[in-house]
Amino acid sequence: MAAKLSILSAVAATVLAVAAAPAPAVPNTPPATPTPLSPAAGASVDSVPPFAWSPVAAADHYEFQLAADAGFNSPVLGSGSDDFTTQNTRATVLKTIPNGTYYWRVRAIAAGGSVSAWTAGRSFRKAWTGAAALQSPAGGANLSFGTDPLKLGWSAVPGASNYLVSLASDPSLGSLAFHLAGDPTGIPKVQANSLAVSIALATGTYYWNVIPIDAEGNRGVPSPTASFAWTWPSTTTLQVNDLNAAAEVYDPQFSWAPVAGAARYEVEINSSSDFAPGSKVCCTSPTIATSLSPTTVFKDNTYYWRVRAIDPDGNAGVWNLGPSFTKTFDKVPVVTAPAIKNLHLRDNLTDPGTDTDVLTAGYQTSVPMLTWDWVPGASSYEVDVTKYNGTLCDWGSISNHWRVNTAVNAWTPLGSGLTATPPYSDPMSVARDIPVLAVGKYCARVRARSDRAGLDDVYGDYTYLDPASTGWAFEYTGPPTGGLCSPSCTPNYLGSGDYVTTVTGTTTGRVPYFTWKPLAGKASYFVLVAKDPSFSNLVDYAFTQIPAYAPRTGSAPRTYPDETTLYYWAVLPATNANGTGAVGDPLSAAAQSFQKQSAPPTRLGPADGTQFFDQPTFRWTPTEGARRYRIQVAQDPSFGTPIDDLTTDSTSYTSNTTYPADTVLYWRVRADDENSVGLTWSTTGTFQRKLATPVPSATNSTAGEYLPVWSWNPVNGAVSYDLSIDQPDGQNKTFTDFRMPATSFQKLTGTGVFHWRVRAEFPQQGSGQTPGPWSASSPFTRTIGEPGGLKTDSAPDRVLLSWNPKLGVKQYKLQVSGRPDFSTSIENVMTDNTAYAPKLSNVAYLSGNQLYWRVAGVDPDGNLGDYSPAQPLSLLPRMKLTAKGSLRKRVRGTVTVTVKNAAGRWIKGAKVRVTGAGAKAQTRSTNALGVVRFTIRPTKRGRVLFTAKKPGFQSAGITMRVR
Repeated sequence: MAAKLSILSAVAATVLAVAAAPAPAVPNTPPATPTPLSPAAGASVDSVPPFAWSPVAAADHYEFQLAADAGFNSPVLGSGSDDFTTQNTRATVLKTIPNGTYYWRVRAIAAGGSVSAWTAGRSFRKAWTGAAALQSPAGGANLSFGTDPLKLGWSAVPGASNYLVSLASDPSLGSLAFHLAGDPTGIPKVQANSLAVSIALATGTYYWNVIPIDAEGNRGVPSPTASFAWTWPSTTTLQVNDLNAAAEVYDPQFSWAPVAGAARYEVEINSSSDFAPGSKVCCTSPTIATSLSPTTVFKDNTYYWRVRAIDPDGNAGVWNLGPSFTKTFDKVPVVTAPAIKNLHLRDNLTDPGTDTDVLTAGYQTSVPMLTWDWVPGASSYEVDVTKYNGTLCDWGSISNHWRVNTAVNAWTPLGSGLTATPPYSDPMSVARDIPVLAVGKYCARVRARSDRAGLDDVYGDYTYLDPASTGWAFEYTGPPTGGLCSPSCTPNYLGSGDYVTTVTGTTTGRVPYFTWKPLAGKASYFVLVAKDPSFSNLVDYAFTQIPAYAPRTGSAPRTYPDETTLYYWAVLPATNANGTGAVGDPLSAAAQSFQKQSAPPTRLGPADGTQFFDQPTFRWTPTEGARRYRIQVAQDPSFGTPIDDLTTDSTSYTSNTTYPADTVLYWRVRADDENSVGLTWSTTGTFQRKLATPVPSATNSTAGEYLPVWSWNPVNGAVSYDLSIDQPDGQNKTFTDFRMPATSFQKLTGTGVFHWRVRAEFPQQGSGQTPGPWSASSPFTRTIGEPGGLKTDSAPDRVLLSWNPKLGVKQYKLQVSGRPDFSTSIENVMTDNTAYAPKLSNVAYLSGNQLYWRVAGVDPDGNLGDYSPAQPLSLLPRMKLTAKGSLRKRVRGTVTVTVKNAAGRWIKGAKVRVTGAGAKAQTRSTNALGVVRFTIRPTKRGRVLFTAKKPGFQSAGITMRVR
């Protein structure tokens, strides 16, 4: 026990003596200059390399510099990034740099702050020359829409985080043909090594190349430029059908086979075979259907037509020519049959109640009334009656000439010279004529009229009435004499038996004409037609001087709407030809009633309940006397808010409206008469619109590290597609306006299991789009695998951690920890490069404890991939030396060397050896306080080196200058 106390007392005395002794000044003894090892001078490398140099025994740490010039006046990454100190003999930078020539140097720094000379600046050339190899489509390939989505593919380039993909219509790539959404001006930048062109390209030759981009946006070497030909097979077959079997009418329906990829079609109908713009008659707006029935009537002519498809981006396909056709209206040759059939004179005086010709010689009549058969497709007729001058028909005559239009298949002259006040007071004006019906011979002709072509009439051929081949139609012999009214009757009024046509009980689908027996002593008549028996709701009021009336208003047609109730008509006779001396009470006139109810069109198609994936075409039978048809489509059977409500001259209509899907829709049609009065609606039909669902391609990837290219089948009529993605975090994102049936989904980010679905968008009439149903959900698992090829280069003087480049990542995250579970970290570093040299300033590197490291890739969106397995990093604890004293040449001096660990604790038993400057080499061990003393007599000036070694520790050294 006493011995132990004696030893401790001696140690304590030594400590006190050392502490009390004045600290001699340590001369500034610069350490030796390091020797650069790699990269070799002038080396060419494809990425920023790790830098290595030989250790300097007396160095406490090193200063490293990187610059773009040999004078180191052009920093590359900035202080702390390309100019820093490290205790490692390996150095790395964290960012990539552009291609070019660079210089690096290093110097040693002793514990006392003395520095060595810089190494000579050593150059290297950063030459990232890896270029993408274009893989698909093959150079010079001929591609066409409808076979496969247009996908560009290339080989991945090590060190590339993104790629610039230029697709242009010229070899110099100046006229870019494709941009990504959100960047309408720049070259598309993509993460993956593939790209789907999501717009519809115009037909032509295209050129493309790929430029890799590193983590800092530096461009690499462009790939060679390749080309491919893109065509859109937009040819189709066309046909035109006449929907009306009647020879008098041509009702064209144009149709064609659908073109894959077409969003709409442009149809042109022209009367010139060279499609001169001034001769175009149809059409102004594209259609989304594959058939067309013009809604307006054409003039008689020969027509030429063509169709071309328009893709979703407005690119036009080729024009497809259809067969020419000749449109005529009521142009039946006379040798076959007259244009107006059964045109004759009806004389109700000599042949009352019939509709047959008067067979008396010369067609003399006192009641000139023309009648004829209805012409298919006619809504009205032009009647031309003029005086025969003895040698010819004077069609240019001003007097005694009627050129009038009527919607009835009959003509009668109205009364002229009316001067009397209308005998029955009503706001409605009284129809009358200006021409005077005088005794004499007359010519007559009639032609049918269909709807107007703009402001111009569309009419058939004249049919002339000349049954006896005399050159004239009839001879008017003067007004009929008449007789007494039929009993029972009110004096001066007609009796019920005096009405000939249209009598009570008559039902007609046409506008009727009216005849009655003349009354003796009466020279003119007023005709009233009303919707009620009290004649308070008049629809017609006319003046005539013969006992017949075919409704019209002077020169214009008169029509009556269909009614489910009765019409009433009465005749008020007048004594004089000018209308004076007329009775005025229609309730005393034995009024007759009739029902006006036209036959509605019969629906021909679609059949009730039909489901359509394309545009439905509606068809119906023609209606007698129809000028046009009104068709309505609605979601409710009451048609309160129609989706379609339009008129057409055809008996067919193909809608240009995208109807709501998966719901029952209703449609009906009616005829409008010559005055656009709506007649009876057809029965109501039903149908459903089914919008097609895209089908994802069976070749779509279900897992991978790269952002995927997804494709699906093209949907006829779709103008774009929407993509909906259920992300692994539970969020949903929907992206729109993909124009082609494929997308490189660059907006996908993260890792895990994604579920995606697609739907087509269909055009609406006017603007806007209607979405179709979603496809079934498809999975995709995104992974970012761990980097490979991990290497640990560690020695007492160095630590360098490296790994192989991983394709598709932008950066790497490296972690160093004292625990294999990495619950705590010594370092968390992000680097663009594939090597990392710690600066070893953290005490953990100097403590000698077992360390671990791992690395993971990070994609350009910052998503962290899988970490590599933990790699062991075993480093010996480091010793630190301090020296006190001074040395002179040939003078004996004392130097005290203290050895401590990284935590500042004394190290006992370290063997310290002194050499250099002609001094005698000697080795001693440190005591319990880490102290050793040397008595040294240098024989020359220079440096003395003190080197400390101990098992389980890194060697360390320090120098002292000899004066």
